[in-house]
This record gives sequence, structure tokens and C-alpha cells, in this order.
Amino acid sequence: MEGATQFHAPITPDHARQWATKFLEAWNSHDPERLLGLATEDVVSEDPFIQGGSLRGKAALRDWLSSTWRAMPDLRFELVGEPFISLDGTQLAAAWKGVGRFTGPLDPPGFAPTNGVIEMTGVDIHELDGELVKRVQTQTDAMDVGRQIGAAPAPGSGGERFGVLMQRLLARRMRGKAK
Repeated sequence: MEGATQFHAPITPDHARQWATKFLEAWNSHDPERLLGLATEDVVSEDPFIQGGSLRGKAALRDWLSSTWRAMPDLRFELVGEPFISLDGTQLAAAWKGVGRFTGPLDPPGFAPTNGVIEMTGVDIHELDGELVKRVQTQTDAMDVGRQIGAAPAPGSGGERFGVLMQRLLARRMRGKAK
């Protein structure tokens, strides 16, 4: 029926484990088609590492994955603990940790490789449509990764103090425009 909402059984603990494992294995394969095969055509991905914060559709997801793997060709993820299921059984969340060596350009936004190891942790929240993800939200500390690649200053450093000074000057200017 056109316009009717499809009914899908609630996510079970076994299904959540299987889905999270399958998703992680697809990421670790570095084959975009494996991840795209787990997604709806109009998939939405929200991630602080995506320029603008989000993308929509398989083509945009493929481009972003290729950029990510070009920057860190050995990027690997693993699950941390067990997945969580929302009370209504329509979403699952999984904590993860990842590690990779930053050996290629990260474009966009244009960061140069450092050849350093990048470590990160986060949580993905998956909203499923049957067996496919229609939306994934990634929560992670992008500032920590920025510090690891030299894009953000270390806490307490001269660079941080300079950044605070610049922010205060900009804030004063913004307050003046808001009047």
C-alpha cells in the first residue's frame, strides 16, 4: 500500500549482536559496497567527521568512505561491550573503538597526513528499516582526533591560549552584531 508504514519486528538482542558485528565487519573490509549493501538508498549518516555533519544517500556515503579509507587505509574498528536496544525496539546502539595510521590526505577538509596512529572511541546509533540501516548517528570526540593530527591545540598549550584569545575577540564582534 502506498504511503503505509511497513511493520518490522522489534530488534532482539541476538539480532542486535549480529547486526553490529556485520556492520563492523563491513567497515573493516574497506569495501564500500559491503557497507552500502547494508543501507537503504536514502541512508542518512550523521558523523562529526563528515563535512557539514551529515550526508544522505549511497553515492555520498561511498565518497565519504573512500575519503576516509584513503586517509587511513588500515583503519579498524572493534565493538566495546554489547549493543543496546531502544525501548521501542527500533534502534540499536553499539560502542566501538578504532585505530588507524593517518598516511593519506583527508579531503575534505584537506588535512595532510602525519603518519601517526589515530585512536578514537564512540557510539553508533542505528535506525533500521528491516535489515537495512536508514540512519546512523555517530557520537565521538572529533576534538581529540584533531589534537592527534595537529589540527587542534593541546589543552593548556600556547596554541590553545591563542585560540581562546581569538574566540574572545570574535565573540565581542558577534555580540556587537547581535544588538
